Amino acid sequence: MRELVILAALVSALHVASLPTDTDVVYKCQEDQDNIAILAAERFINDHHHHGYKFKFVSLDSRRADEKTDLCEVILGITLEETECHIVNPKPLDQCTTRKESETKVTAKCNVTVLSFEGKAVVACYICDTKPDSHEILVTKCPDCPSLLPLNDPKALESVKTALQKFNKESNHKSYFKLLEVGRISTQWMFSGQDFFVQFAITETNCPKRVAYRKQKACKALCGVKARYGFCKSSKVGNEEPEVECEIYKAQNITHPMKHPLPYRGFVKIPPSIYPICPFLPPCLCQGPSDHVSPPPPPPPPTQ
Repeated sequence: MRELVILAALVSALHVASLPTDTDVVYKCQEDQDNIAILAAERFINDHHHHGYKFKFVSLDSRRADEKTDLCEVILGITLEETECHIVNPKPLDQCTTRKESETKVTAKCNVTVLSFEGKAVVACYICDTKPDSHEILVTKCPDCPSLLPLNDPKALESVKTALQKFNKESNHKSYFKLLEVGRISTQWMFSGQDFFVQFAITETNCPKRVAYRKQKACKALCGVKARYGFCKSSKVGNEEPEVECEIYKAQNITHPMKHPLPYRGFVKIPPSIYPICPFLPPCLCQGPSDHVSPPPPPPPPTQ
């Protein structure tokens, strides 16, 4: 396995913070323009996944460029880290902090192909391998820290259900909110038993807050400019009732990303305990350093 070429000058926070946003700059896949390609990759990946948390660029690990053709391309091996901002959080990415090691840090290793199209840096393909720190690393560095659980853990999901019911009962909002998705589940064994710590996103519905229990499943989420989302953190200690805190965001005019000028494809390996970088598209056999991200296996042959 080849050693990765670490470009230390590009990993400093100062450099990342100074990535240019000048739309008049003509991108030509040159090495001194890697910051433009990195910014395009970071934005594109965050704009095109619809689950979990926002990811922030950490380091450029490798690059390979073809500057000979009119449609030049550069293949970047980059590292991203999960932030504490869920995708429903309107906070700008530069204000989101990456997750601490004690919270089981999640890292994404990506190969991204960036083209120069009409003078702009355009993402054509990406493949990411997203995974959390191993449990052994967490135990070594923080033996008392909670560990991640799969997002479908039945006991934890029961605590989410109870926490959401409590929020709807006690909140001062007029609408009923329903579960959008579970973002993270962690657990810890204490003298009181098994504790659960859950983060989940919620969405406002067309039902009033006092809607009857038997009618809650029929409540529909509001869409477009009317949509209000929230992000909740709940904790359940032993057999006690869950505690829950939710932050509700103002209605946002959430639209799909602008139409991409070129066809693109993306692929990510999905661990069971975290949401991946999306979208869920067919495998993308990106070119790039084979020691950075392994391409997905070929599909099975069709049955006769």
